[in-house]
Amino acid sequence: MKFPLLIVVLLVSLSALGQITERQAYWKTIVDKDAKELGMTTLDSAGHVKTYRIWYNSMQVVELVQLNDSTFDGHIVNYVTKNSGTRKKPKEETLIHKTKIPPLTVRNLIDTLHSANIETLPDSDKIKDYPQGFDGRNYVFEIGTQGNYRIYSYWEPENEQYQNGSLMEIINVRKILRTLQTELGLAKLFSGFIDRLPKGSYTYGITNMVKP
Repeated sequence: MKFPLLIVVLLVSLSALGQITERQAYWKTIVDKDAKELGMTTLDSAGHVKTYRIWYNSMQVVELVQLNDSTFDGHIVNYVTKNSGTRKKPKEETLIHKTKIPPLTVRNLIDTLHSANIETLPDSDKIKDYPQGFDGRNYVFEIGTQGNYRIYSYWEPENEQYQNGSLMEIINVRKILRTLQTELGLAKLFSGFIDRLPKGSYTYGITNMVKP
């Protein structure tokens, strides 16, 4: 498989230059792979005035784009992998549902998320004693602003058991996620997408599902 090699290449080419940490390189490999499957450009080559992408567990991504001073665009993309074929010859197909976000909503969301410091929040591995994990909820944030690119992640930021809710970073991440959920109804959109899938075997995030 070439997937581990891609991570090594990123670590050598980016981490060595001080542009990205090992953990960030890992997540960039994941989201770039997903972006390609979804027909999206990699954010570090998008070239817009401002773009925010918020990824959730390889199953949903919100993209908010400012093209110029007065033009905004955005989408919510829900996606799963359909598994078929045989054990010896497995087949995988990415199924996608894309929902357009009204331009005014995109503009308002960009303003709100900017006020919650989405462009300057540190990666969670820079926060002292922040717990890390790979199961559960992982959120990856990509920020592109006129030639500058950032990527950072937070594991289980909404979980009161694991996180210190008084940390300003957690307060801001929770505000971002709550705003997106309230304004866009993300959980409802994904649930509706799952309900409409035909019979079959599916994978999304860390979930395996069979629809009879």
